[in-house]
Amino acid sequence: MKNFLLLLLVCNTVCFLPATAQTKLPSIKGKLFIIGGGNRSLELMKTLVATAAFAPKDYAVVLPMSSEEPDTSFNYFKEDFQPASSVAVVNFNFTKDNTNNKNWLDSLEHAKLIFITGGDQGRFMDVVLNTPVYAAIHKAFAKGATIAGTSAGAAVMSEHMITGKELTDAVVSRTFNKIH
Repeated sequence: MKNFLLLLLVCNTVCFLPATAQTKLPSIKGKLFIIGGGNRSLELMKTLVATAAFAPKDYAVVLPMSSEEPDTSFNYFKEDFQPASSVAVVNFNFTKDNTNNKNWLDSLEHAKLIFITGGDQGRFMDVVLNTPVYAAIHKAFAKGATIAGTSAGAAVMSEHMITGKELTDAVVSRTFNKIH
């Protein structure tokens, strides 16, 4: 019996060793700064700035596509952010027609902070999902950027995003619809 158990242990080790040795976890360099909503206090903004750890030439990009009033959302963020940091803040309001804007994409990919405004997360994903913008956000994160957002901007950071149009499944009324 002891020999059988020893043989079983050796076989399991040999069989599973190559699989575990080859499995590499992705190297996560960026940070998520998830804000539930409501007012953004100066203390919160200072914490966001500290989390982003800006260098002298770094900048922040605001993605306001969730909002019905993107320019207003950008201005509110900038108004809250500027007392906490002198870092440059730019507004990239991508639409379905300009998701290939190479200058904006390059700047987005190299941003130290990407802030996604509140509003309707479905509206944001309608513009971003499966586009170069989506890829640029992920590349920035992989390079160490902080991705921050409030309300809808926070919701788009999850693997499975609840859209606010839940419980619309005609077959199973207790199931949430989501965007993957």
